[in-house]
Amino acid sequence: MLTSPYDGDVRMPAGAHDTGYRFHDRQLWLTGEPGRACIRTSDGVEAWPLVKAGMGCT
Repeated sequence: MLTSPYDGDVRMPAGAHDTGYRFHDRQLWLTGEPGRACIRTSDGVEAWPLVKAGMGCT
């Protein structure tokens, strides 16, 4: 269902920028890499991949 693997322990990419979006202790950062976002938490940084086309919640 994902375009690349989820990684729960990564370094924040140098080119990432803070979007300002927050949810509790989570911060959304975007990278220059299409289809991948970074989530900064109090425990570190997670890399979240894009969901494949046609997948979603119902």
